[in-house]
Amino acid sequence: MTHTAYFIKHPVIALVLNAFIFLIGALSFFSIPLREYPDVQVVTLVVRSAYPNASAELIESSVTNILEDELSGIQGIDVLTSYSSDGSSFVELTFQPGTEMNQALLDVQGGLGRVRAMLPKEVKEPSVERKGKSDGMPFMVVSLASSTMDFGALTHYAELNLKNAFRSLKGVSSALVWGQPYTYKIVLDPQKMYDFGVNADEVFEALEKNNLSLPAGKFQNKIPTTLNVELSSLEDYEELVVKEQSEGGLENGAGSPPVFLKSIARISLETDTTTSRIRINGETGLVLAIARTSDSNPLDVSKLVHEKVSDLEKILPKGVKIKIIEDQAEFIRASLHNIQSSLIEACLFVLGIVFLFLGNMRSTLIPLITIPISLAGSLIFLKMFGFSINIMTLLAMVLAVGLVVDDAIVVLENITRHLEKGLSGMEAALLGSKEIGFAIMAMTLTLTSVYAPIAFIQGAIGQLFVEFSVALAGSVLISGFVALTLSPMMCSKILQNHPKHIWPFIEEKLNFWTMSYGKTLTYVLNHRFLMGVFAVFAVGTTIFFFQMIPQEVVPKEDRCFIGVYIPPIAGQDIDTMEQKLKEVEKIVSSIPEAQENLIFIGSWGGQICLPLKPKSDRKRSADEIVNSIRPQMSSFPSIDVAPWSWSSGLPGMDNVLNGGQVDLVISTVDSYQDLFKEVENVKKTLEDQKIFKSAHHDLMLNFLGMFIDLDTNGIAKLNLSPKQIGKMIEIFFSGDRSLAFQKDGILYPITLEGPSYPWTLDELYVTNASGKRISLGSVATVRLKAQPKELFHYNQMRSTKLSAELSSTDKIEPAMEKLLDVVDKSVPSHYKKSWTGVAKVYQESSMTMILLFGLALVFIYAILSMQFENFIDPFIILLTVPLALSGALFTVWLFNQSLNIYTQVGLITLIGLITKHGILIVEFTNQLQKSGVPLSNAIETASKLRLRPILMTTGAMIFGAIPLVLSQDAGSEARHAIGWTLLGGLSFGTFFTLFVLPALCYSIKSRYRERSQGV
Repeated sequence: MTHTAYFIKHPVIALVLNAFIFLIGALSFFSIPLREYPDVQVVTLVVRSAYPNASAELIESSVTNILEDELSGIQGIDVLTSYSSDGSSFVELTFQPGTEMNQALLDVQGGLGRVRAMLPKEVKEPSVERKGKSDGMPFMVVSLASSTMDFGALTHYAELNLKNAFRSLKGVSSALVWGQPYTYKIVLDPQKMYDFGVNADEVFEALEKNNLSLPAGKFQNKIPTTLNVELSSLEDYEELVVKEQSEGGLENGAGSPPVFLKSIARISLETDTTTSRIRINGETGLVLAIARTSDSNPLDVSKLVHEKVSDLEKILPKGVKIKIIEDQAEFIRASLHNIQSSLIEACLFVLGIVFLFLGNMRSTLIPLITIPISLAGSLIFLKMFGFSINIMTLLAMVLAVGLVVDDAIVVLENITRHLEKGLSGMEAALLGSKEIGFAIMAMTLTLTSVYAPIAFIQGAIGQLFVEFSVALAGSVLISGFVALTLSPMMCSKILQNHPKHIWPFIEEKLNFWTMSYGKTLTYVLNHRFLMGVFAVFAVGTTIFFFQMIPQEVVPKEDRCFIGVYIPPIAGQDIDTMEQKLKEVEKIVSSIPEAQENLIFIGSWGGQICLPLKPKSDRKRSADEIVNSIRPQMSSFPSIDVAPWSWSSGLPGMDNVLNGGQVDLVISTVDSYQDLFKEVENVKKTLEDQKIFKSAHHDLMLNFLGMFIDLDTNGIAKLNLSPKQIGKMIEIFFSGDRSLAFQKDGILYPITLEGPSYPWTLDELYVTNASGKRISLGSVATVRLKAQPKELFHYNQMRSTKLSAELSSTDKIEPAMEKLLDVVDKSVPSHYKKSWTGVAKVYQESSMTMILLFGLALVFIYAILSMQFENFIDPFIILLTVPLALSGALFTVWLFNQSLNIYTQVGLITLIGLITKHGILIVEFTNQLQKSGVPLSNAIETASKLRLRPILMTTGAMIFGAIPLVLSQDAGSEARHAIGWTLLGGLSFGTFFTLFVLPALCYSIKSRYRERSQGV
């Protein structure tokens, strides 16, 4: 007794087993996490170091190089990059796939411990942290405005009362206040310092020593005691003694009283507007940037934040208003909702097509019950492997709706065929399931094996699609189980006689198609050469369309967020940057689709961010809006204004704002000046040849730098120290912000500076130990020269990133080849080139997908070879693959889609889908041959017998994919890519299977038989 026969004769066991699958899957649903995309585990650690007021070149030589030398020896590092900028060092370590995060963190912390003593003592303790989503676009942005508080007070209120209120919410990893904080501004008067003989370093040390709390043991060994010497009020700062002069501090006398800070400086508690500024809808404001943990449910986090904002509105001080101005969950919610709608629509479409073919509700019920059981089964697999419900797994379920009914349809159709011959329901079920059982197992294992290679792929792309593969393969496996257990049993109980079609004319039409197909097939088998030519032509068109279709990593999504970036302007302060941004703001404020207008300004440049209305509420796409303002951005002289749109939330690309450009890192051991000359030549060549829309690099050496040379012999003779001179110059030329004070437990910077006046060295004096005033101009000279704003290292080499912006018709692979060709011809041979950003992801994904495609064919061939126990039949079946690919690529080209990772996954899925048709024809041909039917008649009969189930299953799969291409809302771009691929591939592939495959099958089998017989 076969397995199917066992379940037919034991219906209770079949029912209970399938009910258990559905129940366990339903229970799993409530414990599976929800995300936008799968959690891609890329181990990346960031080391941050602060060296206040140090130039980028000094940071590079005294901090970054030392850190890189130590950390580069850590095992498992894939890429080591760093940025050295004014006052800070940023080192990023990306580890190879499979690296354990905790071990990597321990290794980096150990390296920092070993190297700490080698860093200048002025460098603050380096910190190491994991790079995550919070390093890019905030998950949510909450604005705060007040008509009663100044911005310092408002920022303090947010730090004190709102920051922890949001950070304490479940799923929130951080809540950062971006505003204008308080600062104690201490403006030194050089004339009074001269009069009192006070040096800048003495003021700094007095502030440093009197701004801390010290432990003082325990009173009576019971009560902890703290010695508080912190300065807490304006009076404390004013009364701070900066110099004791009991032994002749002045040149004309001795025993003078101590010098207080108020005697030589103006002190005030102010709002700091010199480091950063924020404007919201044209008005100064502040925001809270909220980031979520990687394992949190974005919809739940959004709900909690909205509830918290509603609660806070009731208790905020009078005149303070709070508002959520950006919420990524809105896009995620809309995208997930659209896929869920597509899932429901797919079920209805499949229901309609199956009912149309069967014309009987009782018969339709048998394949349709496979859908909920199979989808529930896929949830079991997701739970088993610790995966999530996300866009990729839901997309797999939409596709699964059309796939999982296939096996049940094949079983039902074969059993129905025997009912037509007069057999009883039990007899037809036993015989029909026995005949089709082998084909069902072969089809199930074939489609499942397509995704097996993905489990072995490392890197972000492999991690991204493994959940898609598990969801789809899991549902297919369960559908095969249902088709071999529940479907035959239901047929034996429900179909006691041949079910009649509710619409006889459809049945007549199907019979007519079968007869017409048989006649056409006879002609085809007699003219096999024409089919061979047609097959070669189809393969040729595959190559042609592959070359014609534009290529990209992912289709550009409209994520309802655009902006404009302005890099820092050499020699200009924050006030100038704000004025420039106001001019740009006038242009973008006229965009009717923008909901909010956010401007962020800092030493890094300026950024205008515009959250847009939902896609369904506007006529123009985000790219169309950006292109409409791009010409106006070129009207700003000497400023590289760069409009952008946020085009991808895909892990690894979620922080890429411009997916339409390729980035190449050029590295060398030569000086930055040499590198700048070479990359400028490359840029000029690209502009002259007009290869790309635009080209630029990020190496800027045109920022004014001041270099001061000390007369070391002179300062020694005058009894001065370099420290005295250095601190004086630092404070009066740039200001010192390395010290901090506390206000209600919140740390804010102390700004120690001179009056806003372009001081010269001759106007500044230091006092030596004997009380003599010495002009700095007598011991120091100033040199002005250009210096970099930021220095970039890539794998410990001096580097710059060259970016080329593509036009809408450019394909990324040829663009990469053109760019690399120009660079290779322009720069010295010892310069290294490395792709980064979108180009790197594309390179990795292309190699990965080619490998997956090849492995999928190998796995299917191996599975089929074991099933058929020969190598000829699997080869014949796989001949349908290139034929289906030609149809898929033609459809992708026809509907202006691109070749991307979604279309590539669609092509891989197509391999498994289209081979199912070939399996049915070849398997029945073999059965007929074993019963003595000649090869030609066997092929013709098997093809005619399998016509109806092939049409039914193709119709179910096609109509299951139709909702994907009809979707127009959030995230529809990815669904269009995979939907059109499957629609075209299945439509053309099925046609080729019905006509070309029988002809090729006859030619190959007859030739093989002749050779085996020695003819």
